[in-house]
Amino acid sequence: MMSIKYRNTCSDIEILVKHEESDDAAPFRVNIQSSKNPLSFGNNLASYNTEEQAVKTADQLCSFYSIAKTNGYYMKGKSLTKPDCEDILVSEVLEQNLTDEQFTQLLNKQSI
Repeated sequence: MMSIKYRNTCSDIEILVKHEESDDAAPFRVNIQSSKNPLSFGNNLASYNTEEQAVKTADQLCSFYSIAKTNGYYMKGKSLTKPDCEDILVSEVLEQNLTDEQFTQLLNKQSI
């Protein structure tokens, strides 16, 4: 059984932390879905052992998404996309545990 443990409305996306009781290895999942289609299942971006880790990542993702939007990126599937730039896979960025400043620098490197 899956339940929603945390919800963060971030601009035009919903960031959810879902708990999958049947998954003992990493039961807390960070998912995104469009606010325009709340009935979709969304995309799973990361899985964690604890709810605390998942909520922290969800909040970090909202911050990164806001920065990315300011820099001309939009969410496409599991990636941040901008014309004439390489797509940035969100799960890889989250694994790096970047600060907002480091993430901004990453975006600027992609735009060169």
